[in-house]
Amino acid sequence: MRLRFLVLTAAYPSPREPGRGIFIENLNRALIEEAGGELSLTVVAPRVHPLDPVSELRSGIEVRRFPYPSGGKRLKELNSPGSLALGGYLLSGLARVLWEARRGDYDALLCHWALPTGPIAWLSSFFLERPYFLFAHGSDLNRYAARSSCLRLATRLALGKASGVFAVSEDLRESIATVYCPPARHLEVVEMGVGDEFLPGDRAEARLGLSLSAGLKVLFVGDLIEDKGVGDLLAARSLLADRELDFRLHFAGGGPLEKEILAMDGCELLGTLSPQELVHWYRAADLLVLPSHSEGSPLVVMEALSCGTPVLATRVGGVPELIEPGRNGELVHPMQPEMLAEKLGELLESPGALENMREAILADGRDFSARRCALRVCESLRRTLDAGGATA
Repeated sequence: MRLRFLVLTAAYPSPREPGRGIFIENLNRALIEEAGGELSLTVVAPRVHPLDPVSELRSGIEVRRFPYPSGGKRLKELNSPGSLALGGYLLSGLARVLWEARRGDYDALLCHWALPTGPIAWLSSFFLERPYFLFAHGSDLNRYAARSSCLRLATRLALGKASGVFAVSEDLRESIATVYCPPARHLEVVEMGVGDEFLPGDRAEARLGLSLSAGLKVLFVGDLIEDKGVGDLLAARSLLADRELDFRLHFAGGGPLEKEILAMDGCELLGTLSPQELVHWYRAADLLVLPSHSEGSPLVVMEALSCGTPVLATRVGGVPELIEPGRNGELVHPMQPEMLAEKLGELLESPGALENMREAILADGRDFSARRCALRVCESLRRTLDAGGATA
């Protein structure tokens, strides 16, 4: 039986930002490949930039975008988005989903993020009389739903009415089941997957290709915001300044803390990099550092480990499910720059330990691929739909 899904997501790659929500595109492509022609997808996503096309074909998948009062920013980048932005987002997204549904008889909706797209999926499911499945990624519950009682209620509705919920970590699954009430039917942990390009490679060759100087290289990848612990990492770099460690911090990403990074010695701003560019940086780096204040199951940790790079991260969300201290990285408590500096200095002063971690990562060969994720999702969707997954 050929299945048709309408995918609703809060982030998706575009010509303007090809790396935005790339893991959703990776999953979509892997789902189609895994189904062997027995599945088709149409994506509905917000139109963030005026230059983003309303309709396009990406990797053989139709993408349709809905406008909202964005000012060229993603909804999460707007400081306390007002009723105009939120209302415009909800109504425009709902209208686009209903319009697309007229073009084809879809079996179900796949919705990424309980907020802000979860309420759109719930309303669409009600009007179309079709089931929807929801992917909870972490920031939707840990960050956005915590802002107000109204947003928490919207999150509970979106989770509770779904025919199935995929949480990206065991920590998030536990949060859904206890804090946000269990979903009506099926709750499963499925980590998102990384692209096929994230593979181990020769470190010396990668550094030569990037024209890097000698010395230890520490990499950060993500939004340059306080919640990602960028301020803590800069403070740790300052605390280590007197230890005469020859290391340089490279920041891949963009955000409001760019000026602070550029103002500090020993730091370099790389900007937003494509997955193909990131692969070379992961291979070249001695260590990835992710000192986030909250997380779901961070893709950058999986990308680094897939390339054989050890990780120093904070003990938040699903990160402890990925990092085994002493084997493939280390964990510290969040929002404690002194502890971060101590552990970072300890690792950088022990190149042998870092090399042992790299060898252990390669020996483990853990599969973080989007194909693995797609296989789990495909099996679950077919099982639920075959059992007669109810509509909202």
